[in-house]
Amino acid sequence: MNYRNLFPLFVLGSLIFTSCSTDDEPGQPQSPESNFDNGIFILNEGNYGSGNSTVSFLDLDNSEVNHQIFSKKNEGELLGDTGQNMAFYKDYAFIVMNVSNAIKVVDRGSFKHIITIEENLNNPRFITFSEGKAFVTNWGDGMDPDDDFISVFNAETFTSLATISVSEGPERIVAGPGKVFAAHTGGFNINNRISVIDPVKNELNTIITVGEQPNSLVLDGDNLWVLSGGNPSYLDNESAGSLSQIDLGTLQITKQITFPNSTDHPSNLNLENEMLYYTLGTEVYTFGSAESSLPQSPVFKMDKVEVLYGFKVIDSKFYAASASFDFTSNGKLYVYDISGNPLNTYGVGVNPNGVYSQE
Repeated sequence: MNYRNLFPLFVLGSLIFTSCSTDDEPGQPQSPESNFDNGIFILNEGNYGSGNSTVSFLDLDNSEVNHQIFSKKNEGELLGDTGQNMAFYKDYAFIVMNVSNAIKVVDRGSFKHIITIEENLNNPRFITFSEGKAFVTNWGDGMDPDDDFISVFNAETFTSLATISVSEGPERIVAGPGKVFAAHTGGFNINNRISVIDPVKNELNTIITVGEQPNSLVLDGDNLWVLSGGNPSYLDNESAGSLSQIDLGTLQITKQITFPNSTDHPSNLNLENEMLYYTLGTEVYTFGSAESSLPQSPVFKMDKVEVLYGFKVIDSKFYAASASFDFTSNGKLYVYDISGNPLNTYGVGVNPNGVYSQE
């Protein structure tokens, strides 16, 4: 769920609750029926409150998109309300459903539904894996800045192990060697922290202060790169975004570059072949990790993208998920080569917000 949905979620925040599924029991992946091995998954969040989230699959063998694969592979079962994030662990795919307060676990090959996790989730956002565990960021009640947490589950039995209290608005989360890093955009407010979690003890280790609204982060060898969007334009103190390099050993910031203009709000940090990529609006920029200054001009501009809702670099191709201007019609997936030349355009579901590969 992107920021355009935050206000209704704020209004309904007090109605969000946690529960435990009574209908589903842990099952085993059904790998003999493997239909989704070579392709790209697109998570379509749908419309807030409508329960019309879907997953599309771009089959790279025939360049065709299969729509609503979750429902098709599970006898018409609906995925849920506001698909937020998707990630893979061993034979499983985990789909975080923000408004449903649930995680749908499916077999990654067949997309058959295995179990729904509902315990210790409250406004869940993003997921990663470390030490055989799943770590999930949660905003909690949007009207309460002090109830945000990271929930921890056994990634194979799907049982709840712990909850870790953190500061407001934990969002993107990645796992590095012996550490888990969560970026805090601030939820309905503004934050500038990276929480460092000990994945063995399930404890908050330390906090790193970066630029305002860190929105994406990637691991690069011995470093963690964090891209911060800065204070948005609707605030009186609008500020430029920044790019921070953090040493994984010392947890110290070794490089921090601020964008030149207060209206520069970068997002969608990616790493491909030792090069960093990010977006400013619908423009794509690249940055070498050894460089000390930001590029002056973009690699290319995604002219046909209406609303850039998701962006991913996979195997030297750019995948741009575009929502429609009205946020109610089906979106599109635009594919470009590494130089920015358009390759293909595909129709997908309503409000596509994430692009994923199984590798």
